[in-house]
Amino acid sequence: MKNYKKGLLALAILSTMSLMAADDKTIYVNTLDDEDGTNPEKCSLREAIKTAEMRQAYGGCSAGQIYSTVPNVIQLEAGEYKLSKELRPNSDVIIIGKEPADYSRPDVLTNNYPAETALKTTISGQGVSRIFNTIYDNKPSLSLKNLILKDGSSLKDTNNSVGGAIYAGGVTTLTNVSILNAKAKNGAAIYLNDATSSLTVNFGVFDGNTAEQGSVLGMTCADNLLFTTRTIEITGASFLNNGATNSTSTFSFCGQPSVTFTANTITNNIANPDSGSIIQFSQLTPQGKVNFSDNSTLSLLSNTIVKNNAWATLLYGYNGAKSISNNILAYNNGKSCRYADGDVSEVTDSGVVVGYNALTLAAGNDQCELANSLTKEGKDYSLDVSNINFSSILYDLEQPSESTSFMPMYFPKNLGTEKDLVDIGFTGCSTADQRGVTRIIAQNSTGENDISNSCDIGSTEILRLTANNLSANNTSVTVALASYQNELDIYNKLIADPKTNQDYIPYYKIQSENYSNLIKYTKSEQKYRTIFIDPFIANIPTEIITQDSNGKMVREVKHLSADNYTVTAKSLGLGLLTDGKFNGNPDPNLHCEWNANLKKILMWRTDDAVTVSGDNEFCSYTLTLKSDPNITSTAYLIGNLVNIAPSATDTTLNIEAGSTKAIDVDLLQYANDDGDGNAAALITKPNKPKFYINSKGEELPIRITTDLDPVVITADRSGACPGTDNKYTCYGGKIHIQMKNTLDPFSYKVKYLVYDADGLASNEGTITLANSGTAANSPRVSGGGSFGWLSLVGLIGLAGYRRMKINKKA
Repeated sequence: MKNYKKGLLALAILSTMSLMAADDKTIYVNTLDDEDGTNPEKCSLREAIKTAEMRQAYGGCSAGQIYSTVPNVIQLEAGEYKLSKELRPNSDVIIIGKEPADYSRPDVLTNNYPAETALKTTISGQGVSRIFNTIYDNKPSLSLKNLILKDGSSLKDTNNSVGGAIYAGGVTTLTNVSILNAKAKNGAAIYLNDATSSLTVNFGVFDGNTAEQGSVLGMTCADNLLFTTRTIEITGASFLNNGATNSTSTFSFCGQPSVTFTANTITNNIANPDSGSIIQFSQLTPQGKVNFSDNSTLSLLSNTIVKNNAWATLLYGYNGAKSISNNILAYNNGKSCRYADGDVSEVTDSGVVVGYNALTLAAGNDQCELANSLTKEGKDYSLDVSNINFSSILYDLEQPSESTSFMPMYFPKNLGTEKDLVDIGFTGCSTADQRGVTRIIAQNSTGENDISNSCDIGSTEILRLTANNLSANNTSVTVALASYQNELDIYNKLIADPKTNQDYIPYYKIQSENYSNLIKYTKSEQKYRTIFIDPFIANIPTEIITQDSNGKMVREVKHLSADNYTVTAKSLGLGLLTDGKFNGNPDPNLHCEWNANLKKILMWRTDDAVTVSGDNEFCSYTLTLKSDPNITSTAYLIGNLVNIAPSATDTTLNIEAGSTKAIDVDLLQYANDDGDGNAAALITKPNKPKFYINSKGEELPIRITTDLDPVVITADRSGACPGTDNKYTCYGGKIHIQMKNTLDPFSYKVKYLVYDADGLASNEGTITLANSGTAANSPRVSGGGSFGWLSLVGLIGLAGYRRMKINKKA
């Protein structure tokens, strides 16, 4: 699902590439021809499916996964694969079309790389063949992604003319798949067979599919004398121009289905005007009774279901549980909702729950027939559009484009009135709209003209500039720089690697430049204990409507970026949020500033105070659209400034065997307190020391945390450690380390830590005392203040050997 979070795509790509490089078992199709074992130099789609079933190389295809429990992945190229007969997968397969992406630019909706493009790979039944059939033998799972299935037909299958594009016997998952112009007697696009079948659809367009029953979807109703149970989940797709005047239904449900429609557009579909329905979810139909369980469930959430032509757009009865929420279910020719079991007005239990829909409640054409008890006194919170023109609240159908994620759909008009479908005050809509844009529910903007952002009714959410309150702490600058450097190294390595997919190179170069700038400007622009805040990462952009040179309406999302928005920030002070508003006092030492080089807001203090527990540092920030300064939104930055602990690193010191000469070492060269940032940015303490200095002005930041009898440790200075650690001895200046015994052949490990100027301790670092007399396999002692039993045995043995030599001399 698309959203405004950044960086996840890069991680996914890098992870995927690492896995592919390690053990790529993908079956790559390299010809559009529908061949079957005729050319050993080419791997066709049909051969790839057979290779997946056989778990060994076939035709021109290399073997994929050898284990039956692991689905095979089949990768297609761009182009049209024309079939002479249906494909029959008999093992679990994942078939992926050429990625519809352009890595040279960001997506117009998410502002993340890559930009989405139109689908590039098509599989065609050429009007004479069904495309996929998985009802035989193993009834395998079929997962399709980034594909167009067109012109599939089962009309020539005289024994079973069902499933014009897909005849599914197993689990079927469609992700960004469009099915066009499929034909069958039942289930033109998809027919679900047997209790082993289920369907999941995420994004796609279903257009021009026609059947006598179930122009889009049909299914079996009973298996082994029981209602067929199956799950059907359809999210973020457009269904239009399906059916004909002789079709009984577009979606034909029976058995015991659990059905969920979320954020879809269902429009301009056709069924018989005297007896047909677009969504048939009832036991009783004009064609007679169907096998339909009382335990069936239907959820319609955040859909736009308009301008369909049928006797009933939604045909429902008392059977099953129905939930209808946040939908536009109106402006249809025929009843928008029809109760199959007669007059529903006084029915006390129709099995329906409704809320926050746009419905035509007045009797007559387009009415949504509901029990009076559901709508009495407006307790369903629905908007009655009986006397509201379509064009008053909805734009015309927008054709597929980047701004619609390449699906046709409708958008509500934001009129700022009680009769429009925008910001209705409801927060129970789908988590994302049909385009995949996250529906952010924001109620914390602070500008005078800001209003709460809540659900829009229907499948789409109008993007309205909304700044959210952002909370953050300062973190270690050194850790951040190390992370940036690691990312930079990864991208540079990928750019230099000739095996890297060249499609990704533009994106990698952009990221390389991005991390180079982050390193450069973090070093130069940092303050002391700086909070770096991205004002774009968790907010909602605005989308505007203009006209092109031909007068055509153009919808444009104004990306959240410094190119489109002016960012301003100001300090408020120290305090708390009370009823959503800042309650506190100004503080001249607190600063907030937009930094154009880093493209972030910097929050810092010019004294070295940390945030007191129970309070927060507050600034406000404002985003303003450059092309229209009237579009603006303001929110709070809520900071918590903490002291970053210093860092102690490991080092190795060499000891000459047989020597008791002290080694002098400056341990502070192996430690740092750079995580807090640039102390020179402080006004009150511009010369603040990095490490602990006691009240006498003595620098005593080093504490040895191990006590080894064979090792003597002294220092130029010593005294009590800071704060609650004052029971320990701390050292300053050079540390002097020497061995007690000239005959000691062992190496040792000594632990130490350092304190910063505020008395905060670092991690423990390790000093390895490497004795040149230590044999390669000799044991080493580390920590704890004791030899360890192996070392003790060794010394005892050495002492015994010396006594033997003395006795012989005597």
